[in-house]
Parts: sequence; structure tokens; C-alpha cells
Amino acid sequence: MTTAANTLVRRCFSTTLTRRCVRVPTGMSSSSRLATPPVAINNSITSCAQNSIVRSFSAMPPPPTATPPNAATAQPPASITAEAGLGALGAMRLFVEHGLGKRKLDEIAAEKDTSPLVHRWQKMIATYLESQCHVIALLGYRPDETGIALYSQHLTEALRLSPPDLQEEMRVAGRDNYRMVLAGAFDVPSLVEEQKERGELSVVDARNIMHKVSLRMQDPEVLEKVAKRCGTYAATNDSPEARQIELSRKHTAVQETMVDDVYLSRKEGGASLVE
Repeated sequence: MTTAANTLVRRCFSTTLTRRCVRVPTGMSSSSRLATPPVAINNSITSCAQNSIVRSFSAMPPPPTATPPNAATAQPPASITAEAGLGALGAMRLFVEHGLGKRKLDEIAAEKDTSPLVHRWQKMIATYLESQCHVIALLGYRPDETGIALYSQHLTEALRLSPPDLQEEMRVAGRDNYRMVLAGAFDVPSLVEEQKERGELSVVDARNIMHKVSLRMQDPEVLEKVAKRCGTYAATNDSPEARQIELSRKHTAVQETMVDDVYLSRKEGGASLVE
């Protein structure tokens, strides 16, 4: 019996797991230690193994987050390939079509009867930029305005050296992503398919529309309305926070005037610019 116990103990303590976990209480005699029933030792090993597994999993690093912890201080990449940019657009599409971005766009669409169009537009743009920041952060860029600017600069340089077919693939992917964001935020699920059937505006048509927008923006009535609305907003003090609030309110006033008096206006009984 003593020989069997010695053999069992040697086998048990030949692994690192049991060397760390199985401890015979101090003060026991050698005979008492060897007389410990094998079943008890096995139970002790099993218990310690389970505890070790729990400790191992609890010590594992946390799962990836939307923004890497060191994204704000990490050194950004010096360049990017066009293929990486195409992959980034694919990742954005995933977030917008199936992920957190879609959830946020659905929430914006649900505010159709309670929130002004401009407010929903601003939330839509914020959701789009959040998704972009998430993606570029995983590429090593800062998840903020500076990172987006640097990423766009690097992508432009990469596309300049890319073949025409890859440039066109990138353009179409970016266009489809933005259409999907618009369709989700304003609850127009057929927008993407309708645009595929109708095709794209020609350069001439796009220039004509921009010319009409420019003319309406320069209308004296529109300019006077913008000036009056912005004049009602003034910073309460000279702090940066107060200045930021002032600029935000003025920016919203300009956007609301653009929507109501430029894009959707039916001046002199004519059609609006979006019809």
C-alpha cells in the first residue's frame, strides 16, 4: 500500500498543475502523508485544477473594445494601402448593416415624428463618423477628427497610385455605404435599390443642381434670415465651452435655414430642389 501511495504521489507531483495546487498540510508525519487515500488526492487535484482554470480565465485580458485603450497615444501609420482602405469600407458596411451602427440608425428613424429633420441629420452624421473612427482606430489612427483627416490623406495618396478599376471599386463602396446610412436614418429601405435602378447623376446634372443651390443660398431673404437667427445666439462668457455652444447653435440655425428655405422651399410655386 505504501509503495502504491508513493507511486501515485510521484505521478501527481510530476505536473506543474499539481505542484502548485496540491499542498499537504504542514505538521503531518511522512507516514500520514503517504497514507492519504488516493481518492482524496484525486479530489484535491480536481478541485485545484478547476480553481486554476477559473483563475486563468479571470486573468485573461479584456476583449477588444470599440476603441483600443492606447489609440489616442499610439503612433499612427505612415501610409496605407488602397486594399486596406477597401477593407475599412467593408468593415464600416458591416457595422452599419448589422452592428451597433444599424441600431443607432434605427433609433434615429424612430424619431421621425418627434425630432426635426436637422437634428436627425446631425445624429446620422455622428453615427457615420463614429463607425469610421472605430475602423480607423483598429488601423492605428486616432479615433477623432485628426485621425480621420490623416487617414483620408493617406488613402488619397494610395488611390492616386492605384489602377483605375480599384479606384472605381473604392468610390462605389464609399457611395453605397453613405446611401445605406441615409436609408437607415430616414427609414427609406428602398433607397439603395432605387438608386441602383436609376443610376447616378451625370456631371452636368450635378453641376446644374449645385448652381441652383448656390443661387438660393445667395437670395437676400435667406441671408437676412440666417443673420437674424445667428444674431440671437451669443456666448454667455468667454470660456471655450460657451463658445462651442454658441457655434453649435449657429451651425444648427444655418442648417435649418438651408433645409427649409433652400432645399425644400417652393419659391414662386416652383418645385423644390429635391423633387
